[in-house]
Amino acid sequence: MYNEKVMQIFSNPKHVGEMKNASGVGMVGNEVCGDIMKLYIKVNEKEEIVDASFKTFGCAAAIVSSSVACDLIIGKTIEEALKLKNSDIIEYIGELPSQKIHCSMLAKEALEEAVKDYRKKQEKLAKKEAEVKTEKQAKQTKNADKKEEKIDTKADKKATLSKLSSITNKLKDNKEKKEDKKTNKLKDLSNKIKNLKK
Repeated sequence: MYNEKVMQIFSNPKHVGEMKNASGVGMVGNEVCGDIMKLYIKVNEKEEIVDASFKTFGCAAAIVSSSVACDLIIGKTIEEALKLKNSDIIEYIGELPSQKIHCSMLAKEALEEAVKDYRKKQEKLAKKEAEVKTEKQAKQTKNADKKEEKIDTKADKKATLSKLSSITNKLKDNKEKKEDKKTNKLKDLSNKIKNLKK
C-alpha cells in the first residue's frame, strides 16, 4: 500500500511532539477518516519559521505528511511556507495511495490554521504594546503638567512676595515721610515759641 520512503518516515518521523511557547498552533481534522492533526510553528522577528512540530492522530499517511510538512516549511518565511501545496508533500515522499491523498491536504490546512493563529497573536501583542505606549505617554504628559504647575506655583509665590515686599517698602517710606513731617512741624513750633519769648 505504501512505498518504502513512506514506511521509513513513518518508522522514524521527525518533529513529533507539542511545542512550548509556539508562535502559532493549527488544528484540523477529517471527518471521513477521523484523522486529527495539530501543527506548531515557531516564528522569528523576520517572520521566518525557525521550528515546527506536530501531534497527529491518524494513519501512516497522516503522520508522514505531518513530518514532511514540518521539514518543508522550516527555514522558510511565512509567505513562502503558505505556498506549500499538498502535491509538494506527495512529490517529497514519492507517492501516496489515491484514498490517502487527503492526508497531505490536511498538513497544508493545519499550516494555514497555525499561521492564522500566529497572526491573531501578533495583532493582540501589537494592540497591547500600543496601549502600554499610550499609557506611558499619558503618564509622561501628566508628570510634565505637574512639573509645569509646580513651576507656575513657584513663580506665583515669588511674584506675590515681590508685591508684598514692594507694598511694605512703600508703607515704610510713607511712615518715614510722615514722621519727618511731624518732626519738622515740631521744630517749627519750637522755633516760633523761642521767637515769641524774645
